[in-house]
Amino acid sequence: MSRVDLFRLLGDEDRLRLLALCAENELTVGELATLLGTSQPQITKKSHPLREAGLLAARRDGTRTLLKSEISEGDAIGVAILQAGLAEGHTLCSRDGSLARAAALIAQREEDSRRFFDDGHDALERALPAAIAITEDAATFVDWLPALAPLLPGRALAVDLGTGDGTLLPLLSPLYERVVAVDRSASRLAQCAARIAAWGLPNVRLREGDADDSGLAEDIAARGGADLVAMARVLHHVARPDVALVAAARLVKRGGHLVVVDYLPHEDEAMRDQGDVWLGFPPGKLAAWFERAELEVVVLAPYASLAPRSTEHPPRLLAVGRKPMRPN
Repeated sequence: MSRVDLFRLLGDEDRLRLLALCAENELTVGELATLLGTSQPQITKKSHPLREAGLLAARRDGTRTLLKSEISEGDAIGVAILQAGLAEGHTLCSRDGSLARAAALIAQREEDSRRFFDDGHDALERALPAAIAITEDAATFVDWLPALAPLLPGRALAVDLGTGDGTLLPLLSPLYERVVAVDRSASRLAQCAARIAAWGLPNVRLREGDADDSGLAEDIAARGGADLVAMARVLHHVARPDVALVAAARLVKRGGHLVVVDYLPHEDEAMRDQGDVWLGFPPGKLAAWFERAELEVVVLAPYASLAPRSTEHPPRLLAVGRKPMRPN
């Protein structure tokens, strides 16, 4: 693009606002319409020239389109012009309040997810007696887990982020000396507590909060960091999964691992009714988040589950990262 065309493209205040807002966060067309007080068709119209010029990248998430600003390396003067345009857009958005509103709007993404799990408390309570039972085959399997413990690089502390009903806890408890199970839903933790008591897991402690809870970070740091942090089907429920993953990585000690199991991209919009904010993640995106979190990717592959295929929709991805023994 010539510099004349670039000046012409950046001569529109609405396009400058779009660039500035999308430089701060990846936003849906609907979110941008709300922030700028206009319609989604207008956002699509205004963003089209920016997308054609390569200044905005579009990504599909089910039926939604998300936009993110992209400034590539190249002509130094062109980059300087773009930076100046972004700065002006930032000023415009600060002045009209859209920049300040963006944080609250992003946080709102999680509200349906929070309500889904909190409102489901009664249904979970009714189902609890049947759900608590561990089958004979499963109990035999769990009984053999301590034999695998010496194979682990470290087994002092495991953290289960987004523990939900505690599915992973019977597996983690025999392998680690101490397990901290974290969830932001008080009702899910209440159910989890009943399960822990029924299962007889003496080394599991429950904690209400999120991956970025400063108190949790201080507690784990005081114990030297976690040998393992697990996030099983958690990221698709949070507004900023990239931020949540980086926060989880901070809990991991050097030489420790972060394990993520989540959905691959899919088109099942009905999953949003179950509190899903995102319809899966491509492997490359998780790899980029691991790199940002300064973790070495150990495994990045489809999750090979032993469950019947009929229960494996949507398909899942396994990602394992290791924190290097020395800072990069």
